[in-house]
Amino acid sequence: MSMLKAFLEIGSPKALFNGLAIEEQHGLCDEHQGKHPVIFLSFKSITGSDFPEALDELALIISREADRLSIGDGCPELKPSENAVFARMSEKQADKNDVKSSILLMSMALHRRYGKKAIVLIDEYDAPINQSFQMKYYEEMILLFRGLLGQALKGNPFVEFAVLTGILRISKESIFSGVNNISVYSALDEEYSAHFGFTEGEVAAMLSYYSLEGRMADMKEYYDGYRMGAYKMFNPWSVVRQCSRMLVRKNAEPEKFWVNTATNDLTREMLMSDGLEALSSIEDLITGGTVEKGISILAAYRDLIDANDSDAVWEMLFMAGYLTWVRKTGDEMYELRAPNLEVRSALRKDALSWAMSAMPIGKGKADELYAALLAGEAEKAEAIINDLLESVLSVKDGVVVHGSFTVKQERHYHLIVTALLACSNWEAASEAESGDGYLDTLCTNRDANAAIIIEEKFMKKGDDDERLLAEAQKAIDQIIEKRYAKRVEGYKTIVAVGITYASRKCKIIIKRLK
Repeated sequence: MSMLKAFLEIGSPKALFNGLAIEEQHGLCDEHQGKHPVIFLSFKSITGSDFPEALDELALIISREADRLSIGDGCPELKPSENAVFARMSEKQADKNDVKSSILLMSMALHRRYGKKAIVLIDEYDAPINQSFQMKYYEEMILLFRGLLGQALKGNPFVEFAVLTGILRISKESIFSGVNNISVYSALDEEYSAHFGFTEGEVAAMLSYYSLEGRMADMKEYYDGYRMGAYKMFNPWSVVRQCSRMLVRKNAEPEKFWVNTATNDLTREMLMSDGLEALSSIEDLITGGTVEKGISILAAYRDLIDANDSDAVWEMLFMAGYLTWVRKTGDEMYELRAPNLEVRSALRKDALSWAMSAMPIGKGKADELYAALLAGEAEKAEAIINDLLESVLSVKDGVVVHGSFTVKQERHYHLIVTALLACSNWEAASEAESGDGYLDTLCTNRDANAAIIIEEKFMKKGDDDERLLAEAQKAIDQIIEKRYAKRVEGYKTIVAVGITYASRKCKIIIKRLK
């Protein structure tokens, strides 16, 4: 959005775009470059815990843009009563009507000053709405934005056009109900899709320019994989950041820059309402699998939770960038996957955080579990995990089975215990490659110079402890035979743990390898 501002705004230095492809578009540059008054607002920093606080934050952001444009405080293009609106906004004395009229007044002033219609750019328009939904003042914020955008964009003779960006779904029935001629472009649309990231050709050209051609494989593994309309795209932010690192140190390992905070709390709430089934599907995505879900771009935001829509959490993950689409499978049905290693890592971290937030026990119990495993106290470790299984698992989650365990049922156990292990200062990694295969869970603690290797087994009935322990011993044997300790052989202490789950209980065997 700042690039659009730099290209369009009156007085912006044209040298910023020297040597770039846009220079070849002579007609476009002659008509638009440096030719428009621009109102540029970003709402990403609005985090008010209640509506009055959010209203003050919004008013202050708008008043600062008015100051940048020399609007208010005696602006000759506005009447004294109109200038007073911006004075009240800067002094945190504005009311809702002041905020609602602000963009309209700014566009009016700019039109009178330059004789040209203004262009309005609003970045992360949805951040205040997301915050209001989570902090329970959604209705007030929706009414405010309906008035603000309605006055600014509907029938405003002083605005040429507006561009708004956000990650949440736009509903024409809510804040845009009074605005005509809206065009919505998402990752599912082909229009403008080539401009929502870097294409492979563009990344290759960037690497060639900096003599980094040999790093293309890393860039693809970590930052590629997004499908935008007809194009496969790279994450531009991460590509630029990684290139900057490699210019300092050419062999710099790929960094994971991607992080999402805007929808984390809401996504956590939605996942918890869906139970372990949703988190189990996320485990599929983390390991490179796909899910088939419904995606509706225009559904009302308030219905995300209230409608009890099982697809809502997947729509949110898709809009937030955790997921991309592979193909359309039906009417508003899509096959979805995590796009790359960078996002899979973030998704795994956040999924564990979401699961941990639902756990009835936390860091204290996790520390007790680690202490028991290191001390070889199998019964104490069993008691901790069994308490957790009893409080979290239910028949609904497929625990009480009458046949072989399904993959999803096994992952329910795995995810619960991994989430508990992640509550401590230890590092817990799933399906780590080591020795001659992939172990289930690897826990390491550099401060303690210790590593714990966990292998899991599953049985459909839990009334025979001897059989459960026999399966746990098979897990220990597997750890040894497949040399799973190879990856952590530098640690002073290495412990192998075999766990067998059945219904809401487990049995454990612990063997110290080093």
